[in-house]
Formats: sequence, C-alpha cells, structure tokens
Amino acid sequence: MDEDFVEWTPFRPFTRESLFNIERRIAEEEAAKRAEKTKPESEEDDDDLEGESRHEEHLKPNLKLEAGRKLPPSLEDIPPEFIGKPLEDLDEYYHNQKTFVVINKDKNVFRFSATDAIFLLSPFNPIHNCSLTWPTIFSLVVMVTILANCVVMANPSWQTPEVEHIFLGIYTVESCLKILSRGFVLQPFTYLRDPWNWLDFVVVSMAYLTMAVTTIGNFTPLRTFRVLRALKTISVMPGLKTIVGALLVAVRRLRDVMILTVFVLSIFALVGMQLYSGALKNKCIKNYKLFIGENATVEEIESFRSMEENWKLDNFGEIDVCGTGIGAGRCGNETDNGLKNGTLIYECLKGYGKNPNFGYTSFDNFGMAMLCAFRLMTQDFWESLYHLEEEARKEAISIMTKSQSNSSWNNELDGGVGGKAIVDMPEDKERLSVTSEHSVTSGHLRPGGGQKR
Repeated sequence: MDEDFVEWTPFRPFTRESLFNIERRIAEEEAAKRAEKTKPESEEDDDDLEGESRHEEHLKPNLKLEAGRKLPPSLEDIPPEFIGKPLEDLDEYYHNQKTFVVINKDKNVFRFSATDAIFLLSPFNPIHNCSLTWPTIFSLVVMVTILANCVVMANPSWQTPEVEHIFLGIYTVESCLKILSRGFVLQPFTYLRDPWNWLDFVVVSMAYLTMAVTTIGNFTPLRTFRVLRALKTISVMPGLKTIVGALLVAVRRLRDVMILTVFVLSIFALVGMQLYSGALKNKCIKNYKLFIGENATVEEIESFRSMEENWKLDNFGEIDVCGTGIGAGRCGNETDNGLKNGTLIYECLKGYGKNPNFGYTSFDNFGMAMLCAFRLMTQDFWESLYHLEEEARKEAISIMTKSQSNSSWNNELDGGVGGKAIVDMPEDKERLSVTSEHSVTSGHLRPGGGQKR
C-alpha cells in the first residue's frame, strides 16, 4: 500500500486532457446560459441555475496568484519536475478559460494562453514548448543586455552601428520568444494583452523605424527613443513590476485629493481674476507733456506711450508695475524726485504692453490665473508675484489680509530717504498715524533696503 500511495499536490501538468476539460466546461457554461434564456423564470431549476451563475460571476482573480508574483507560502513546495513546465491554472477564476501557467525557479507565476500562437503553434507544439523556457533562462540575459546598453548610451564614443545591431538583435529575439509562447494580440494572455509588453514592442519597433529612416536621411529625434530601453528592466524583473504597480495604485487612490486641490486652486484663480485682471499691464510711462509738448496729437501721444524706451524700469531692469489705488506703486511720484517743474515725470497708465515675465504672470484669463495660483502654492518665486500684485493693487491685498501694515512687503508709505514717509493724501496720513512705528521698523524687510522703486 505504501508503494501505491501518491501525495496529493495542487500542481498538475497541462495536457491535452486538461485542454479538453476546459473546452467542456466552457461549452457547459454556454449551454447553461442558453437554457436560462429559454426556460420560464418561475421554475425552481432556473432558480438553482441562476444561483450557480451568480456564484461564478462573483468569482474574482486571486491576487496571490497574479501573473508575475511569487507563489504564496502555502504553495511554495512545488516539485522540481514541475519547474518551467506547463501546468493547469492554480486560480479557480480561470477554470473555464483557455490558459495555463509556468512557474520558474524563483517561484514566480507566468500565465499563458492555451490557444494556437500566431495561428500556427498549438500549446503542445515542440517549438511552442521550447519558447516557454524564456522566463527562466532568457530573463537574466535580457537584464545584462539592458545594463550594458545603458553603459553604451552613457558613452557616445561606444555607440557604433554594430553595437546597436547586437542590442537590437537580442531585444528582437526576446520579443519573438514571447510572441511564440503567448501569441500576439487576438486572445487573452497574449503578448500585447499584457501592458508591460507595450514598452518592449514600442522600443523594438522604433529601433527598426530609426534604421529605416537613417538609410533615407538623418532623423535624430527618433534616436531619442533609445533611452526608453532602460525602462525595460521593469518588464523583466517581477519585483519592479510589483513596486511600480503599487505606485500606480497609490496614485489612483490620490484621485480625490487631486480633485480637491484643483478645486481649491480654481477658487483662488477666480478670486485673482476678479482682483487683478488687467492690473499687471499698468505701466509707468513718461509724461508726454514734458517730452513732446502739450499740443501733441492723439496719434503722437499713443505712439509715444507705446514705445518701451519711455517706460520706467525697476532696479533689476524689469518694466515697473504701478497702480492707482491706495498704497500701490506710484512711479516715484510721491517724492520731489518724481516732479519736474511741478509736473509729474511718470504717469501710471493702464493697458500698455504685455504682462510681466514674458506674459506668463497674468490674471487676465482662467488658465494664466491657475498657473499663478499653482506658482504660489509651490512657492516658485512667489515673492516676485506677490510684489507685482502689491505694486498694481495693494488695496486688493489689504482686503484679503485685513491689514495693510502687517505685510513684510509693506514699504510704499515708508518714503525714500531715511525711512521717513512723505505722504500726500489724507487717507495715508490717517493710516500712517496708527502704524508709523511698525512701518518704520519693517523697512528692512523689503528687497531694496526700504527704498521705493
């Protein structure tokens, strides 16, 4: 009796009988579905069939037996003779689908289609069976090839056509073995049905396209696709697949956070559009009365104001931004230096020229406003944007912050010499009487040492 005893194992070789049983189960399932449509719904037999079909529909793939993952600890004791051989699928979810699995020496699961590969090779064809050994043998060769290819790409002097042809030949053999073992695209579990193989197919296809175009002429942009070869390591190493898959799942779980972030940015962008739309186009332009005379025609005045050499620049050589509101930038007109014979040298005018920073700093439309809001959120040179807004419409900032004197940039009223303010308007005098002590002491916080630009 001991000699006839055979230990039970969940691993069974995939044979013609196994394929016949799969086809029989598929036929029985299709017959049951047809019977459900023809029989009355009131019969008890129909209720039983409906319960069974619902039970099958609720089956889900076992994540522990997913392709590319290691066998769970309960199945790690696989007999050595089954390593690298076609086996019946271990997952009950696939019991009525034409598929089988191959397990390599590292106990990783690879799932294949049990249909004819490229319409020629059946699952039991010797050539097909030989191509199944690529997961256990060829993976290490491909990994070494990818590393060597990366080293060659890092040294331009080594990039000769002969070396490129060797690498391309190895990648082509790898793709051909996968296609012979899996099939191409029409059936489930075939080569292009696996998203990890899309990158391999693109890399090989672009390499051949580059060779074809090179014979006609030099087309350098296509050669940049060779950099994607380094990403082939993800499809070769099962551990990297797991890590990248986990990252992608984490990104999908952050979907609600991203939606909330975009929503909040949209609100701030709309607020910015209401407060600063068109304000950043305010320019300090020379007073035409002092330079071309008061009797100039309208065309001459517009031509004079449109010339950039007549616009005031700040200490950094950028076009100065001004405003007409309380505390906004006044083109230096709040001091005697801004006067010539009692007339203002510069006047603040709206709607001339482009927005600052080559037109990218703008609240004139929703897209640019979103970009500025994102810039403030990421603190990408946010102080420049804040200062431009302050120069254009400081009263809008005071509405949002509820205090004009608590800002570290609040120095417009501190004057140009010695920190002493020169105030012309009654509203400024009243406000400065309350906050003069803070305003004088906070002059060093603004870039430029407290001097008005």
